[in-house]
Amino acid sequence: MDPLPPVSRIGWDEQKIMRTRRELNTVKSIMKENVQKIMERQGKLDDLVERAQKLEEASDVYVKCAVKVLIGNQIQILNFDFQIKREMSWKNRAIRYAIITISSVSAFAGVAYSFL
Repeated sequence: MDPLPPVSRIGWDEQKIMRTRRELNTVKSIMKENVQKIMERQGKLDDLVERAQKLEEASDVYVKCAVKVLIGNQIQILNFDFQIKREMSWKNRAIRYAIITISSVSAFAGVAYSFL
């Protein structure tokens, strides 16, 4: 039988074939490493996206809570102002009633003294 014709002009040199197979194995191992790195990066990107979503949800909750606290503080301030106004009005009424009572007593005493 006739030997197979050479694949290229170079011929069937065993050393060249072995060197090509080694290079091919090296390229395969590099490609496997690259695929693994891509998969790791994809996992890291997925984690990063998940963390970003959680952070966005937390910021939404923070904004809602901050608005509630701000509204709560405004309501408390309004209630506090209302309480101060109420206390001041009671003090004003008490002073007014005291002045009216003292002036009434003094007027009554003056009228009573004039009859004596």
